Amino acid sequence: MRKAWGVLIFLPLVLALALLLRPPRTWAVPIQAPPEALERVYLQAHPAVLRVEGPEGSRGTGFFYAQGLVLTAYHVVAEGGPYTLALADGTRARAELLGFAEPLDLALLATPAKAPKTLPLETARPPQPGEALVHIGNGRNQFLAPRYGRVTRLGVSPSAFLPQDLVETSLPLAPGDSGGPVLDAQGKVLGVAVAIGQTEEGFRSFFAPLLGRASVLAALERGERRYWPYLGLRGPRALTPELARELGLPPGGVLVGEVVPGGAAHRVGLRGLESPGVPDVILEVDGTPVNSFEDLLREVRKRQVGESVRLTVRRGERVFQVEAVLAPFPGR
Repeated sequence: MRKAWGVLIFLPLVLALALLLRPPRTWAVPIQAPPEALERVYLQAHPAVLRVEGPEGSRGTGFFYAQGLVLTAYHVVAEGGPYTLALADGTRARAELLGFAEPLDLALLATPAKAPKTLPLETARPPQPGEALVHIGNGRNQFLAPRYGRVTRLGVSPSAFLPQDLVETSLPLAPGDSGGPVLDAQGKVLGVAVAIGQTEEGFRSFFAPLLGRASVLAALERGERRYWPYLGLRGPRALTPELARELGLPPGGVLVGEVVPGGAAHRVGLRGLESPGVPDVILEVDGTPVNSFEDLLREVRKRQVGESVRLTVRRGERVFQVEAVLAPFPGR
């Protein structure tokens, strides 16, 4: 079975997500000879694309798909504003976060700036394996540069840390390209770039497809804000035999790590490394055993914010159950 490893969301996320994933060691740009049709697409689409900046500087890429509306990746804007847009014509404009869907890694910014051009979205036609693509973004400190590649696989779920059912490509993207448009030979946006990584086949990049998501975009335009569900933990990790011996516990399960004040785990009284005594170990989520952070995350993300999960917990020699109501990560 093919598997992606070392997948990296382009910009460090809150929760230090990037620290949990191994990025490729180099960002070599292969020699590219784009098809003439894709080169024309780039030249025509370029004015609609922009750089998204936060207080600390460049965050990633976005693009106009309607007047006053900029589509980007949620993780580009997740750390908060104020947001500034650097447009292709050299002008700058302010923007505000309108709506987002964290589980899809999509977000909308609203701006009073006039769009030099808008890009059509392809929400009805699925990408095809082998299809030629062009991406426009700000990777490698290159302002609105084109990258060319092809679709390599559909419906890919490379990591529990990322949205599911992504499209895998050979586009040679880099940090700073996140949120940029992935266009087909007709100049339509097939999706939004969200991640890069090293797979068994070599370097790959991933985009969140727009197929069937017209209603999602309409909800974001209305200001809908949808979060991943969280337990509110920092640094949970597998209780390996070595770590279990160090703590004097039986192996297996997920060590709680740090319990974030105000989160679901805090409200049900779980104890982490910051508490006196031995930290709690989560053994099961709704009866499903968990033995790694990815196991725990995968089970939690099958639910929605507001839903309850039954956690089986070991505290020292005692095993008990608690019902935790999932919520956005505390402080979001």
